[in-house]
Amino acid sequence: MSIRSYDPVNDFIHSTLTQITGAPSRASIKTLIKENKDNARNIHSARGAGDEGHLRLCYQLVDYNARAHLAGNPWIDPAHPGARPNIPPGATAAQIQNEVANHQYDLQEFQVFQSTEKALLKLAMQATEEVYYKALEDPEEGYSHVRYIDFVEHLQETYGQLTNDDLDKNIERMNTKWSPNDPIEQLFNQINDAQAFARGHDEITDRSALRAGLKNLENSGVFPLALKDWRAKPTPQQTWANFQTHFKEANNERIRTVTTKQAGYHDQHQANAANTDNPYIVTLNGESMSYCFSHGLQWDLTHNSKTCRNRHAEHNQKATLMNMCGGRCQIKRKPGESPIVKFVPNNRNTRTPNNGNANHSARSDSTDRTTTTTESDVSSLSTGRTPDN
Repeated sequence: MSIRSYDPVNDFIHSTLTQITGAPSRASIKTLIKENKDNARNIHSARGAGDEGHLRLCYQLVDYNARAHLAGNPWIDPAHPGARPNIPPGATAAQIQNEVANHQYDLQEFQVFQSTEKALLKLAMQATEEVYYKALEDPEEGYSHVRYIDFVEHLQETYGQLTNDDLDKNIERMNTKWSPNDPIEQLFNQINDAQAFARGHDEITDRSALRAGLKNLENSGVFPLALKDWRAKPTPQQTWANFQTHFKEANNERIRTVTTKQAGYHDQHQANAANTDNPYIVTLNGESMSYCFSHGLQWDLTHNSKTCRNRHAEHNQKATLMNMCGGRCQIKRKPGESPIVKFVPNNRNTRTPNNGNANHSARSDSTDRTTTTTESDVSSLSTGRTPDN
């Protein structure tokens, strides 16, 4: 990396910050701070704990080192190493080379620290109308003396104080209606964000967060069993963290069930479409059956008037349930199934086979597991309704 040409903005996550329109508010200031923290973290430094980049620039040094994460590894701001490396008298070539390398490293570290702070400040100023930070301007030096953290604290102290209206709006955001079409994490996030917003002021406790979450899910109407299971838990287990885990799992199961039902619907729809293409197959009360002139309605969908291998003498291979052509009016029962439906025609003599043999339709076969029906009953069968008496 060339020190003089290095621009940290090229490595920032946010090359521009969310613009603040008009006077800064607590929420807009919070967004600015968050985005620049992302940027600062992304500029590597081995100082401190070595895993937070230049996040220190977003805090006063004493506040940054007071964080538990820095215990035993305090951050020390890099200092300018001087114009030239300090070469001791009589140093060997290897020692000189080592001193030059150390000086180069220290100078680079210092300049990255300085350029990163200036870049953070520049982005923050670009996102804020000057009238709201002009009080920081020096009549002769302009803003050259202003540190990024000073700029942020000015905005917080001047415009970031919470009002009762801010707190009321925060509660409204927390209680925004959740839609079952949205990820359930959206509900958790809006409650967590509301807690964070009110922290240090009119705080939202975990018990309040729980009540808000339960009310929202009750209103959704999609978690009756999960809500019942939640209320059955011992009170010590009814924590905000457990709430999120419990209902995330319940929502995953809800989505899985809905997806399975939808898949079943589409499969049935496709089956119905296929049956529509086959005039011998009908769907009665959700189950598909096939009609045969000689044997009536069959559960075997491959057996119909056209494919029948045991045809009666007067068999008509064009007969379907919608046009029985005087064929057999019986429904073959499933093996082991007792008869539960019996339709008796008002006048059996009105049904005559196409060859004039009136006895065929009225024939009863004691070995055939059938339920009697008539051609006049077809419309009621196809709709699943019992025919009117």
